[in-house]
Parts: sequence; C-alpha cells; structure tokens
Amino acid sequence: MDREALIFLHIPKTAGTTLNRIIEWQYSPLSIFTIDPYGIRATTERFKTFSEQRRRRLRVVRGHLFYGIHEFLPQGATYITMLRDPVARLLSTYYFILRRPLHPLHRTFKTQRLGLEDLIRLTPNRQNLQCRFIAGIGRVEDVEVRAEAGRATSAGICDERVLEIAKENLTRSFRVIGLTERFQESLLLMMTSFGWKISFYENRKVSKIRSAVEPGVADMIREHNRLDIELYDFAKKLFEESLCKNEDSIREALATLRSIPKPGSFKRFGYSTMGVGRFLVSKIASAI
Repeated sequence: MDREALIFLHIPKTAGTTLNRIIEWQYSPLSIFTIDPYGIRATTERFKTFSEQRRRRLRVVRGHLFYGIHEFLPQGATYITMLRDPVARLLSTYYFILRRPLHPLHRTFKTQRLGLEDLIRLTPNRQNLQCRFIAGIGRVEDVEVRAEAGRATSAGICDERVLEIAKENLTRSFRVIGLTERFQESLLLMMTSFGWKISFYENRKVSKIRSAVEPGVADMIREHNRLDIELYDFAKKLFEESLCKNEDSIREALATLRSIPKPGSFKRFGYSTMGVGRFLVSKIASAI
C-alpha cells in the first residue's frame, strides 16, 4: 500500500530549521523533496511536472510552500506546521534582516536606519503571512519567500474569507499543529503521531538578540496582523485539545526524551556532521 506522505508547511521564522533537522533523521534523504526558497530548481512549479511515479515515491515534501500541494501527491498526504505569535514572528524577521548582510533588505534597513514600522510599511504582503500560507490563497511576492501558491490569485488579498479557509484547512488537513513557543510539546505530538525516534536535537538559528518593543509598535504589528492573531488563537485551542487527547502518549514520549543521555562533544560533532550530510543529500536529490 502507498504510504501517506508528510508535508511540512514551513512558515518563515517559526523554528522550522530545527524541525527540518529532526525530520532529516526520520526519513531517507532521497525520499524528501525540499522546496528551494530562492526558486533555483527545486520549485513548486517544477515539482508539479514530475512523473506520478516520482511523486508517489516521496515520503516528505517540505519548505516555504502554500497549502494545496497535497493535490499532487497521489499516495495521499497529511500536513504539519508550526505557528508563532505574530508579534514575535515579525520581530524575529526584523532582527534576521539586520544581522544578515546577504539579505536583500539588509543594506536598506542598515543605511537608512529603518525600524519595525518601516518593515510593516514596505512589506504589506508579509502581513498576515501565516493566514496566507495556511489558506493557500494569494502569493507572497517579496524577498523572504518566493514560492508560489498552488491556488494563487493575482490579487493576493488577505481578508476574513482567507482566515476562515485557513481555519478550515488547519482543522481538516493538519495532523499536528505546533507552536514555536511550546516547541518541545509540539515535537512530542509529532513523535506520537508519526512514531519518530529522536536521540538528540539542538535548536537551530535561534537569535540571541532580544529587544523590548515599544507598546505602540506592538499595537501596530497587531493591527496589521489581526487575521494572523485570530488564526494563532484558534491554533492554540487545537493544540491544547491535541495535547489532552494524547495525554498518555505524550507522557511516555516525554519520559523517553528525558531518558536520553546528553551527548558529549565528540558525539555531538559526529551527529552534526552526519546531519549536514543528510541535509545536503536531500537538497541535491530535490534539485536533480
């Protein structure tokens, strides 16, 4: 029988890099298709042109992709994702731009000393980004994500209708909805749902820069991400329900995770090196 594929819908700045490294240890790198955010070869559009046989062999499809790609997986698929408090997510995006010289917006923000208000003003299609991804409607035509939605529309308007579609998709199609702020519990849900065996993991790309945001700026972020805030609140309820429903399994998974001895420096180096290898194999397999 065909094995249902897993789709990791990776919303930017939601601890997706850490989760990706974990996923790479659960499945053969050759069975993972990774959407390339820079649109070089491993794109959503190219994925749709693959033969049915190649698509059927995939165990995982992941990346900055919009809801809807399951329609091109003949073996069937289920989704997972991580959501994050919209204010924290936008703050993370802003500081990511400031500390990454190669980011397309870095020079502009550094030289002109632009702030969070400017990020909101200059990137309207980044606002309510989580709704856009989960609903699969519209495109994020900016420098952060360049993957097209499977059901893209030229207008890309994010409104109440999009929010309702996003809520429906979360309820109907997502096996696990994780929260960045509660990463370990989210991981335990995934271990329980998919039978993952985890011996060790490290948080990746975690910014050490934390700065208090002025109340007025936080209010501005909330105002421009009102739909994302409502979606996040909705997702938190689903998350709590899932924890209660799987309480016994979660307790067992947590005990297993806590019983794993912390690896020494040599073992961590070996694990990290092998992880890099698995990551590269996955990327190469997706590009050819």
